[in-house]
Amino acid sequence: MQGEVILPLEGRRFYELEIEGFRRTLPMMKVSENLYIAYFDSLGDLEFLSHCANLLAQRLVGSEVLITSETKGVPLVHEIAKILGHRYYVIARKRMIPYMIDPIVVEYKPITSNAPQTLVLDGRYVPMIKGKKVSIVDDIVSTRETMRALEEIVRRAGGIVYKKAAILVEGKVYDDIEHLGILPLFRE
Repeated sequence: MQGEVILPLEGRRFYELEIEGFRRTLPMMKVSENLYIAYFDSLGDLEFLSHCANLLAQRLVGSEVLITSETKGVPLVHEIAKILGHRYYVIARKRMIPYMIDPIVVEYKPITSNAPQTLVLDGRYVPMIKGKKVSIVDDIVSTRETMRALEEIVRRAGGIVYKKAAILVEGKVYDDIEHLGILPLFRE
């Protein structure tokens, strides 16, 4: 892991993000006393997601299956799986659902929540992961908590964590996560 990426806020209300020629304007959001983030939400931005999926797919060649957590990672993983020619991908849910059989449950604490959360994999999806090279994909990695929980699910399901990838890393650069850009944090 490399050092933190923190910039002075300097009255900034927006941050201009660029991913290999595609630009998006992100609003600044206060997350604590003097810390701000550039709020990134790719849901519904088909052109941007397709662009990023094409770039990430090149880095995930050799993966046998992809996994993400619901919700924001789903359209990205869907696009990458299509590009790689995969027949399926796996989604870890954010809550236990009554129809799940022998679920794998992992607790984690994302940056967007004050309380611990859970990720749950229905045991019926374990055969899709067991013994396979699994790449973990997310839209953005901030604290690594969601990524860590997904890694634990893959291990407990008997899969091999092959690669980890995200459109963006936020606040820090992680050497083990393939990414297309860095979102700095901002301090007043």
